[in-house]
Amino acid sequence: MTSQEFKLRLVHPLPPAPGTVASPAPPLAPSAPIEPTLEALYERYAGYVGAMASRILGRASEVDDVVQEVFAAAVRGLTRREDEREIRGWLAKVTVRRCMRQLRSRRLWALVDLAPEPGYDRLPDPGAGPEERQLVVEVYRALDKVPARERVPWLLRHVEGENLERVALLCDCSLATAKRRIAAAHARLCRQLKGRGP
Repeated sequence: MTSQEFKLRLVHPLPPAPGTVASPAPPLAPSAPIEPTLEALYERYAGYVGAMASRILGRASEVDDVVQEVFAAAVRGLTRREDEREIRGWLAKVTVRRCMRQLRSRRLWALVDLAPEPGYDRLPDPGAGPEERQLVVEVYRALDKVPARERVPWLLRHVEGENLERVALLCDCSLATAKRRIAAAHARLCRQLKGRGP
């Protein structure tokens, strides 16, 4: 597994959680002033938030709660946002924060052996071959052993396809820290997936 050009072939967008919109948010308008209602925001962005949470968490069973909590936070936070770029960026940041908390909580439950058995069957693209599907499952199993602060930047970079500056912004850390965490996660994955090809 090389550090360059690594890309998991996942369902894009992942099938949304029940009650969410299947299509991702449409392309952003440069600076369209809007006055969103919570219902309109949910309808427009729930699919985007759900797909991002699915790829970060790797478990469909946890996505609904994250989506609900992100939009509960939206009641307080989005009244100050004026255009679509700000809204989408803010939702991404809140989604990342909420996923980090969920991953840490999951790790605590695992310590007392109360974490549910993970399932990764919805992650691989149905068009992927058996080997590629197996790789996705193995990578997510390995990611479950990576600390959240390293896992999330790695996923944002290599699965979400975000640039390093955006990863740093979403993870609320410096660019150097984001790079260091991505490299650390990648090294852990390489050790765990030893013997796997690129």
